Amino acid sequence: DFSYEVSRSLSACEGALLVVDASQGVEAQTVANCYTALDLGVEVLPVLNKMDLPQADPDNAKAEIEDVIGIDATDAIPCSAKTGMGIDEILELIVAKVPAPRGSPDAPLRAMIIDSWFDPYVGVVMLVRVVDGRLLKGERFKMMASGAAYNADNLGVFTPAN
Repeated sequence: DFSYEVSRSLSACEGALLVVDASQGVEAQTVANCYTALDLGVEVLPVLNKMDLPQADPDNAKAEIEDVIGIDATDAIPCSAKTGMGIDEILELIVAKVPAPRGSPDAPLRAMIIDSWFDPYVGVVMLVRVVDGRLLKGERFKMMASGAAYNADNLGVFTPAN
């Protein structure tokens, strides 16, 4: 079920972009996913995409965001993924509006597994979101569901280039 994947992904975020096609307006799946984000306390930032199209109607798209979803779209950033218009403004908005993680680095380790896979050269690789605490290379951690303990052989930060 795709809604479960959306919910898990949003659980690992402090903020999310609500990307609305300025030529088509708000779609049904967008509404459901946005409500999930709001229910989880995620900061939702509206963005109007496809502004390069002649049929783009930003005023109507903003009105739909406010009327259908119920969030303020006054400052929704117009953009075009095709031309790159508005991308710098979106990045600045994310930095300004998305809150820092709420966890405490001094608390016991608590993390959420986002994904895992087997790499034939390094073994099991896990992508996790650290909620509380910290994990250092070489430390042991325990899986709560199974009770199994493992060593953190390598650690890194996930970036789009990785």
